Amino acid sequence: MAEWNILTATATQLTRLLQQGHTTSVAIVQAYLAQIDQHNRTGLQLHALISLNPAIALAQAADRDRERSQGRIRSPLHGIPIIVKDAVITSRSLGLPTTAGAVAFRDTYGRENAAIISRLLDQGLIILGKSSMTEFCGLKATCMTAGWSAINGLTQSPFIAGGFREDDLFIGRSGPGGSSSGSAVGVAAGFAPLALGTETSGSVCMPANRAGLYSVTLTQGSVDLNGVFALSRDFDKLGVMGKCPQDLGVLVEVIRGGRMKGSVGGGWSDVSVGFVDPLVWDAFGFQKTADPVVEKQILDGYAWAREQIARLGGRAVYPVDLPTMESLQFDGQSVNYSVAFYEFPKLFEWFCSLLENPRVRSVPELIEFNAHHASTALPPPHTDQDDLQKTLESNLDEETAAAAKAHARRLAGPEGIDATLQQHGIDVIVGPGDCAICAVAALAGYPTGMVPLGRLEGPGGLGQPQGLMLVGPKGGEGKLLEFMRLWEDVVGDWRVPPLLG
Repeated sequence: MAEWNILTATATQLTRLLQQGHTTSVAIVQAYLAQIDQHNRTGLQLHALISLNPAIALAQAADRDRERSQGRIRSPLHGIPIIVKDAVITSRSLGLPTTAGAVAFRDTYGRENAAIISRLLDQGLIILGKSSMTEFCGLKATCMTAGWSAINGLTQSPFIAGGFREDDLFIGRSGPGGSSSGSAVGVAAGFAPLALGTETSGSVCMPANRAGLYSVTLTQGSVDLNGVFALSRDFDKLGVMGKCPQDLGVLVEVIRGGRMKGSVGGGWSDVSVGFVDPLVWDAFGFQKTADPVVEKQILDGYAWAREQIARLGGRAVYPVDLPTMESLQFDGQSVNYSVAFYEFPKLFEWFCSLLENPRVRSVPELIEFNAHHASTALPPPHTDQDDLQKTLESNLDEETAAAAKAHARRLAGPEGIDATLQQHGIDVIVGPGDCAICAVAALAGYPTGMVPLGRLEGPGGLGQPQGLMLVGPKGGEGKLLEFMRLWEDVVGDWRVPPLLG
């Protein structure tokens, strides 16, 4: 059996080893399980995974090895493990409960697998485990720490020595980012080569940025979300994360079936991108106090990226405009939040209906359960559930919510992103790693991406990765992946987090 490095291995490399007979899916899963055992609850105590079932994962791997020996290859990712955000429903057959991070759903299984889980299994992937998340994707308490859940504690970054700083902002730089944090940290820490996340407004790209990964969220509505916990039917998207663009391209095509438009294998001369102004888009918004050293690193890295694209023959337009989140409000309210708060109670009931004998079936029952089990469901410092309460007090109705969504979709999409792309003759819009252009894309339902750039050094930087956020047109995942493929040659191969090196 060939040796391979679990911290740097990509799905593409592992597939090649499997095809050449140099390893087996069982050996691959065993290696990842050993790494998880070393650093998930012990070692660095990353808390990236909520649940594992080694016996069932190994049984899946043995089945995929048997099929390979018989000449049956289900897809290019046959026999490759993946971790899945615990917002995605899994049935008892996989031995993995679905909790959405909540104590109320401890040991609760889905009646059946979510559509995306069935798709992954049908294509021969191995569901290795369920990754941790911000409880209910953050809709529980207003300032709940990103990556924290009552059932699994706080996911920690494998790049930040000492972990999350207690005096940091709830989504501050020392943390792992948005609600799909376990998926990102799991890939960065060598727990799996691929991960699946969900995003309402930055919940995939932000954690990918903090973990130095590549990520893509798929155009809203292009993938079946049946069986996926969501805050909004109109904004939520599935997303994938990995250590190289090739892995993401294969996974996206496996999920969607068929080749993507825009991924043609061209060079930099075929690339036209537009960079937003980092100061307009608050590139320093996730630090508690001003830090000139870190801010200079962010601005210098951003300028360097533009220079590299131009040097290599691409076209980089700077600056380009997008509608700000303030300009996308409806009746003076944030559409992202107001609509999600209005839709959540019904979506929560729908989610509960897909589970086997859940302890709660409505938001009022959930609030009551948490209050009665406060020591575990509402432990300090996360002792409130104000957001859950606010979902029961929404002043929207169906007509107003529909009008708000249509208003935001039009301004963010055709009159926002599309207009900018057309005006400047560009294919992709680029922003700083930590910024809100992903929220504009969320309102439009358009795909987003993340590519690595560098790491922020010094006491304020903490060694945290900092990348570039990408927004593409509707159905433009291929354009994002084409940019990623070329960008990988600029920044080089994946670099192991120093704490794990």
